[in-house]
Amino acid sequence: MRSTTYHFVVAPDGRGPEGGAPELAAVRLISLLPADWGYAPEFPGGTVSLRLTPPPGTTEAAAHAAFAGALAAPGLRGWSWANRPA
Repeated sequence: MRSTTYHFVVAPDGRGPEGGAPELAAVRLISLLPADWGYAPEFPGGTVSLRLTPPPGTTEAAAHAAFAGALAAPGLRGWSWANRPA
């Protein structure tokens, strides 16, 4: 079974402390995701662009739920899922 890579973008939303580094947000976010997921972060324009590859068989719904759960952690206050599907 083939792995799928999902692209998530998080951006400051004004609810957190000013000047929060996107690199720190990425480390916090990655640390809250399952350990067997692959990741590739980039930091365009003060955002976090994160490509995540969960294990084969992970559904899109499960990937989105895991990401949303990690992003809801108190240490990520001030960051929002910018490309969240409608």
